Amino acid sequence: MLISQKDIIKYLKNVPPVPKNVKKALEYLQNGDLKNAAIEAQNDLVLKKRIEDVVNSAYYALPNRVNDMVQLFAMLGMEKSKSLIFSYLVSLLEPKEWGIFHINFFDFQAIFMHEFEKYMTIEFDEKTYKKYADIGAIVPASVCVCDSLLKDKKDDVELLMSNAPLEYGTIIKRMAKIGLFGIASKIAEIWGLEKEKGDVLKNAECSGKCSNKISALIHLIFFTIVSKKQFLDLNSLIEFNPECINLIPKTYERIINGS
Repeated sequence: MLISQKDIIKYLKNVPPVPKNVKKALEYLQNGDLKNAAIEAQNDLVLKKRIEDVVNSAYYALPNRVNDMVQLFAMLGMEKSKSLIFSYLVSLLEPKEWGIFHINFFDFQAIFMHEFEKYMTIEFDEKTYKKYADIGAIVPASVCVCDSLLKDKKDDVELLMSNAPLEYGTIIKRMAKIGLFGIASKIAEIWGLEKEKGDVLKNAECSGKCSNKISALIHLIFFTIVSKKQFLDLNSLIEFNPECINLIPKTYERIINGS
C-alpha cells in the first residue's frame, strides 16, 4: 500500500499546533472582542506582518500605510480577521520544497480565499460567508498535505501512474480511503473548528450525490481555480462532479460568464 490512513494520521499529528498568542486571538474573536484579539496577534511577529501586508496591499487601496494592529483588525472585521489568522496557520504547513505540485502557493491560497468570499456572498449572503469564512482559509492546507504525502512515495507513485491512467487524487483516495477535502476536514478538527464545518469540508468531495450547497460551492470553486493554467498541477487532485452545479446556479452562471 503506497499511502495508508496511518501515513495521513502520522502526518496530521505533525500539523503545527496553534501558537499560544494566535490561539488567544482566535478565542477573543470567537467572543467578539476585536481589540484584545489584535493585541494578542501583534505578539506573533510573522502573523502581524502578514496582516499588515494584506491590509496595506493594492486590494484595500489605503491612502497611507497602517501598522496599528487594533486599527487593522477594525478595518478587517471579525470574520475576515479570523480567516486571515487561519490562512497564516495554513502557511505553516507549506512544504519548504514542493515535490509534486509546482505552483505559487501564496497566489493559490489568496485566490481561493477571495473566490470563496465572492461566491459565498453571491450565492447566499454576507452573513453566511462570515459564518463559514474560516473553512475557506483551510481548504488550501490540504494541498500542502497531499504534496508531502505523495512526495514521500514519489518513486512508487510515478511507477504506478506510468502503468495505469490514474491521477493523484484517485491514488490517495483508493489507498488511504480519504480525499483532498477529507484531509481538510481532519485539519479543521485539529485546529478546533466546529464539527459542522468539518462535515461541510468533507462533503465537498461530492462523491456520488452532491447534497450540501456550501460543499458544492467549495467543490466548484476549487475545480475552477485548478483548471487555470498556473494551477493545472492541482487539477489531478479533484474528480469533478457536475451535479454540484445544480445546487449553486448563481455561482455557476457568474463563473461561466466570467464575472
